[in-house]
Amino acid sequence: MQAVSKTALWVASMRATEAARPDRLHHDPLATAVVATAIEPIPPAPPGAAEFMAVRTRFYDNFLLSSNATQVVILAAGLDARAFRLPWPSDVRLFELDLPELLDFKSQLVADTGLTAACSRVVVPVDLRDDWPTVLTAAGFSAASPTAWIAEGLLQYLTEPDRKRLLDAISALSAPGSRFAFDHMDSSADDREVVVDTLDRIRSMGAEFVATVDDPARWLAAHGWTVSTDRVPALAEAYGRPLPDFMDPAAANATALCTADLA
Repeated sequence: MQAVSKTALWVASMRATEAARPDRLHHDPLATAVVATAIEPIPPAPPGAAEFMAVRTRFYDNFLLSSNATQVVILAAGLDARAFRLPWPSDVRLFELDLPELLDFKSQLVADTGLTAACSRVVVPVDLRDDWPTVLTAAGFSAASPTAWIAEGLLQYLTEPDRKRLLDAISALSAPGSRFAFDHMDSSADDREVVVDTLDRIRSMGAEFVATVDDPARWLAAHGWTVSTDRVPALAEAYGRPLPDFMDPAAANATALCTADLA
């Protein structure tokens, strides 16, 4: 499995850890199955990473359930189980985009565990560095309908040109009323110990954290989007799960969780 796909296993393991907690912020039967069936050991997460991941996951869950969109696109979906675990309205159509090898692995896992999607789920095997809008449209996506987009943990793996192409495409495909949620890490985190540790672990899996991203809201605003930003510690407090005292506040605050709306 490709390196970026290996990081999907890593994320799934953290979600499985959260799902086992009595005070969990989400449940994830697919992540639990990933851990149970893993052939190779999944690298352990650095201290605080699972807590961070739980908050990030809940942020995107809340965004999608409040979006009221009947068309949802999950970019770099990985082992995302939202099609199966969220209480979707019956008219929602959800598109999952990711590398073919990873989606094949996921499809087999879904079949083995007997999970059933709670919405109309469309799997779209494609590399986001290629012409994914054409592939998505061929799969039944309608640019005339308002869409809820999410790019969870994605932007930092893209080069600046690839990131701009992605945002250009999202804007071009979005009808008025569309919403877009994404996260990014400020450059202020570059030298924080826990961040360096996390990036070292990602690189040990063969993936590369390409870049921190400062203020993508400025780019989106120029394309008609209105952006609001939350920070992980404040969201953790709002969800009733304050971050552990040992976590570096500066590193935790360096991650922005953003919501953009297109009028």
